[in-house]
Amino acid sequence: MYKVFLAEDEIVVREGIRSSIPWEKTPYTLTGEAPDGEIALQMIQDLKPDILITDIRMPFMDGLALSRIVKKTLPWIKIIILSGHDEFEYAREAISIGVDEYLLKPVSSLDMLKAMDKLAKRIDGEKEELLSIAGLKESIRSTREGGGFDPADLLGFDGDILLTKLKYAEKKDVDSIAGEFGAILEKNRGENPREEGNPLLAYFIFAEILVAASKIAEALGGDIKNFVPFALDHQTINGIISSPGVFSQKVRSLLLALIEYRDSNTGGRYRSVIVKAREYINGNFADAGLSLNSTAAYVGISPNHLSAVFAQDTGENFVEYLTRVRVERAKLLLKSTAMKSADIAAETGFSDPHYFSYIFKKSAGLSPREFRLRERGTGYRQ
Repeated sequence: MYKVFLAEDEIVVREGIRSSIPWEKTPYTLTGEAPDGEIALQMIQDLKPDILITDIRMPFMDGLALSRIVKKTLPWIKIIILSGHDEFEYAREAISIGVDEYLLKPVSSLDMLKAMDKLAKRIDGEKEELLSIAGLKESIRSTREGGGFDPADLLGFDGDILLTKLKYAEKKDVDSIAGEFGAILEKNRGENPREEGNPLLAYFIFAEILVAASKIAEALGGDIKNFVPFALDHQTINGIISSPGVFSQKVRSLLLALIEYRDSNTGGRYRSVIVKAREYINGNFADAGLSLNSTAAYVGISPNHLSAVFAQDTGENFVEYLTRVRVERAKLLLKSTAMKSADIAAETGFSDPHYFSYIFKKSAGLSPREFRLRERGTGYRQ
């Protein structure tokens, strides 16, 4: 299934897209929607959709600004821009940002599905490239040349050890790690002094590095394409493994880029615990029983320990973060639905509507009713 997110300020358009497409009969699922770019961006960072459909004009943050940030921080997301007939001037900027599809309103469900199908094929192609690299290890392990060739034996260590090494490596370690790979290739170059190297072995080593780098990126909520300094297509990789000099250079650049990305996205030794805790909160905030204790049990450390490292890493304590998630969701529901305040309270994890109103006003500066009136422009002004 491909996850789709919709950012559109017009309720009628959102409802039209939501109801006109038979989602349950397609390979797509509408995983979330938002009425403006600011709300959308926060939800997109949490939900990590495959495809973003966004109107070009929205309040607070328009579709172009949203697309620019998404392409910079989550570049694997494919973007469909929806535009009115009088907005052709935006097309050039959309193309420069890297928007994948540009559709004119009104958009039929058939045209929308065609655009998503086109992007789905592109997503599949990109995934096949990565999967072929990941699967390369096993296919090469099963290969036997010259009486029992097994690259794993020649490497001297397996992928798990490499993964552990890259998790904790520093920039000063890059030459040493890359040198180990170079030594393996040199050792198994063959008897012919003119033979530059064993391309099959080089391919195996490079696949090991890419798989380890991908796992580290995924653990941080990202993708190897966020930092890899070259293309991941077969033509590029074949060029890399064809020359020991190029191989050594590219391995070094990849390792340096990986370490920089890892360090810029980690806040200390407990970063993975915090990421897991935040994912748990984001997925369970509607449960009124969600607590520090239940979250600590989920991530596998004591409540006191989680409380300390959570505040240190995020700059806010557990309750503050949970409250912010719940209030932001409540704001979205107040803006985009006609739900009663009591129902929104239950939907966002507050068992008492009065307590919900108190917390919401404390956080937003307005009561839920005042907030809805202000956002819809129907009466309330400070």
